[in-house]
Amino acid sequence: MTKQLLLYPDIAPDQYQWCWLDDERRPILDSAAEGDLERLSSILGEGHHSVWLLLPGTKVVTRELEYGESERKHLQRMLPFQLEETVIGDIDQFHFALGPALDGRAAVAYVEKPWLRTIFAQLEPFQIEITRCSVLPLLLPLTADIGDIEKADTEEYPHWTLQLHNDEVLVRYAPSLGYSVEQSQARLSLELLLTAQQRVDNLPSLDLRAGTDEELATLEALLPSRLAERVERRQRVRFWDLDYLAPDINLCQGEFSQRLPVERWWKDWRNLVVAAAACFLVYVGVMVFQVRTLEQQNLAVRQQIEQAFRAAMGPGRMTNPEVQLRQAVAEVQPASAAGRLVTPVLADLLPALANDETTVRSIAYAANSGEINLSVQASAFSSIETLRERIAERGLQAEVLSASAQGDVHSARLRIRQPNS
Repeated sequence: MTKQLLLYPDIAPDQYQWCWLDDERRPILDSAAEGDLERLSSILGEGHHSVWLLLPGTKVVTRELEYGESERKHLQRMLPFQLEETVIGDIDQFHFALGPALDGRAAVAYVEKPWLRTIFAQLEPFQIEITRCSVLPLLLPLTADIGDIEKADTEEYPHWTLQLHNDEVLVRYAPSLGYSVEQSQARLSLELLLTAQQRVDNLPSLDLRAGTDEELATLEALLPSRLAERVERRQRVRFWDLDYLAPDINLCQGEFSQRLPVERWWKDWRNLVVAAAACFLVYVGVMVFQVRTLEQQNLAVRQQIEQAFRAAMGPGRMTNPEVQLRQAVAEVQPASAAGRLVTPVLADLLPALANDETTVRSIAYAANSGEINLSVQASAFSSIETLRERIAERGLQAEVLSASAQGDVHSARLRIRQPNS
């Protein structure tokens, strides 16, 4: 069940009355209580709470304002200036609220800003937010059958509702017009209202409401003589028996309108935001420290690379040391696996060359193929063939590529390589 809290500022300072409404906007009378805000806060408990504030009719003035169709869009901003001549006091000290507008007439309510600000300020520390603000007399029920008359907020409205509460008389004389007056001034105020509306033959019917029979009799005694016979209903009611479904003037407008609760959100999330900000600052600090450490390590590595490059390559331009060193190594290394085995080949080949029958003229090593070319001379070709056989005995392949003879000197060129290369 969705419940709404009603709050009414009492006559005594810092004292309030309150009651709950059920989901159908009917008062839960057993929940009615009164006291200061400390007591109300203890009942509500922790957390945020929204209330519907009822303002005393003695603090709020309601009236009608005529407007032209061209003024309708700007009516809210024009209110203070259109009422300036009829408002007693500085209009800057009043808060104006616009109610229902129909057929060139609009209901208006205004209240002193400092007083209303005080109410809002008193509730704020207790996390109580005012989401709606109504004038108490405008919640009095209008129960008469008005027939074909549908002139809301006119001076000829046929029904008035009066209620006695705490030595005050609440008067609702039109759907959006009403006021409260002290009991001692009630008769005079009603006489003045009849005179202002020029009521002679078209007197309104009355609905009287009070908490006890004695109070009903007191209220009836306060009526002007010409209204005494216009009473149609007398009701014993409790204070909270009001019409909460009736359209009224909501004073939560302009400065006092309901806004996004940024401050409340900040209070709820402040600790989390502060913790998140601290974590973010620590994260940024660690990241900056790590970046600087890596920069120093990178500088040290680059210095070591340059030192190694200079030791291997000597002076010169260093653009990409790793690529330059790889290219230099590739130039002195064989391209094939066989070529990288030149040392074992020479170890097997050189002992075979140690003889007096042949003379080695040159040895050529091909790094790409891993082959060794021998240029030898001998007094007889058989000596060259014998050399080839000795080389083959050591597990190497020896192939005569060419041979020639010039007198007694025989020359040949041999290709030496490992098997399967």
